[in-house]
Amino acid sequence: MSTASSRPTRFPASRLHRRPLAVCLAAILAVPVAAFSIAAPAATLTVTSCDDAGAGTLRDTVTAAVSGDTIDFSATLGCSQITLTSGAIAIGQGADSQPIVALDIVGPGRNALTIDGNYADRVFVHEGGDSGALTISGVTLKHGFTSGSGGCISAQGAVSLTDVQVAECAAGQVPSGRAPSGAGIRGGGVYAAGSATLTDSLIGDNKADGHASPAYGAGVFAGGDLTLVSTTISGNYATTDTAATYGGGVAIGNRSGRTQGTLSATESSIQNNTAFSHCGYCPVRGGGVWIYGSPTFEESTVSGNTAFSDAHYGAGGGLYFTSRYGGAAVTATLTDTNLGSNTADENGGAIAAGGDLSITRATISGNNALSGGAITVLGGDLTLVDSLLTGNIASDRGGGIFLFGYGDVAVQNSTISENMAANGGAIANTYGSVHLSNTTLTANTVSGNGGGIWFQIYGYALNLESTIVAGNSASDSPSDIFPPDQNVDGSHNLVVAAPGVGLPGDTISDDPLLLPLANNGGPTMTHALGEGSPAIDAGSDPLSLEYDQRGEGFIRVAGVAPDIGAFETQPSEPDRIFADGFDP
Repeated sequence: MSTASSRPTRFPASRLHRRPLAVCLAAILAVPVAAFSIAAPAATLTVTSCDDAGAGTLRDTVTAAVSGDTIDFSATLGCSQITLTSGAIAIGQGADSQPIVALDIVGPGRNALTIDGNYADRVFVHEGGDSGALTISGVTLKHGFTSGSGGCISAQGAVSLTDVQVAECAAGQVPSGRAPSGAGIRGGGVYAAGSATLTDSLIGDNKADGHASPAYGAGVFAGGDLTLVSTTISGNYATTDTAATYGGGVAIGNRSGRTQGTLSATESSIQNNTAFSHCGYCPVRGGGVWIYGSPTFEESTVSGNTAFSDAHYGAGGGLYFTSRYGGAAVTATLTDTNLGSNTADENGGAIAAGGDLSITRATISGNNALSGGAITVLGGDLTLVDSLLTGNIASDRGGGIFLFGYGDVAVQNSTISENMAANGGAIANTYGSVHLSNTTLTANTVSGNGGGIWFQIYGYALNLESTIVAGNSASDSPSDIFPPDQNVDGSHNLVVAAPGVGLPGDTISDDPLLLPLANNGGPTMTHALGEGSPAIDAGSDPLSLEYDQRGEGFIRVAGVAPDIGAFETQPSEPDRIFADGFDP
């Protein structure tokens, strides 16, 4: 048995000694002590036993706590795992008979201590009310198990995790023949009715099973906002039998309560999560992330996630975001974030956007769906800047981008290359508008029509400025823009194969001599212009861009005029021999 820590350990009786004035006043005025209750100052209580229950155990120490206290673990604890054999640790009424609204549990490190739910119950249940704040750091939580929501952690308020692993927990696990129905199962690993913040943490291999009700967020469910910093959400699985599924990795926002949330992900990874339903008519949304609100990603990765169902109603393999009907408009912003190898069996292999979507300096590659191999815009506008879409596949429309509805697609300084579809290898549009500037569309292929750009109905706006649409094919025949009778506005473009399409008078139709997609510098790959390309010095810079697709260090105007397309041929290196000014 370990020895006691030097930190003070407090017991319920000692708390009365700190409030003699309240006791005296109560005696004088014959008023209950509770009416004069004064909060005890926060203190640190130390866990000294590895047992499940008894003096010095984690369970006993939590029971002795009051709101605002910190639970720490003795440096001489003497074990690397605490196994719970008598149910979840409930954080409810404190030793002062008041709710524990806030509690901080500080472990020695997630690789040093595991708290195991023993497949019998959750690990922590925080009943601190809507304003509750449960903070946990430096532990691994495993094998939580519940028929309700929150496989390892269930909290009525907010949850904050730092250096925490939550793994192999399960929510919605019911005895045979008792499938729940109704509001749904939320949070296979973590359920926070309020907001959640995860820093330097790992949420992996958790499950949420809704059975006859919806499933939300197999890794994490946050009813409010979710913040991820240097955190990985991986290998989680959300499923139902006869209902909808939302978020294989995370689900954010309270759909039933019509409350929108936000997601902020920085230097984080959401990978290899799955959302699935056996339902023959129910939606499946967000293999990696489902959010009822606005997400922001910076320097992050969304990869290998899947959204599918028996009825093929999966949308947003990596990310699905939307707003509530009549609610505030939502916007997704992705910066320096890559999305690869995500799958949806209906719309948006990487992203299904139910609002405005802004993407900057991204590589979106190897994703696939029925429509919108990379991106489906279901509502709102798409802005794509300094980015690459490549190797995405749609078995129907839009290998790179599928614009469904009346939105707008604006692409600048970007490359859409080597994508495949039945129609619209790079871009497919139903009733919206498409604007491309300083962009390259090439080597996209279709089995139907419009290897490069496909409009379902001609007459909607298609504007090209200093853009290359060349080298795309339909059934092995050159096909850059479809249909015939479509008019194109703009200037300084290079389009090779667009029979019957009304092109601007200054359009070049010669082979642009594009080199293969390669790392030519910058965060994304590009197609360089071969020597003698007619695109060199033949373009324009309508947006006054400083750099080409590759960013800083690659100026946009390097010759007498900008080059057409996303790549700008740079000036030769200066002659170092005469750089000191002694030229003859």
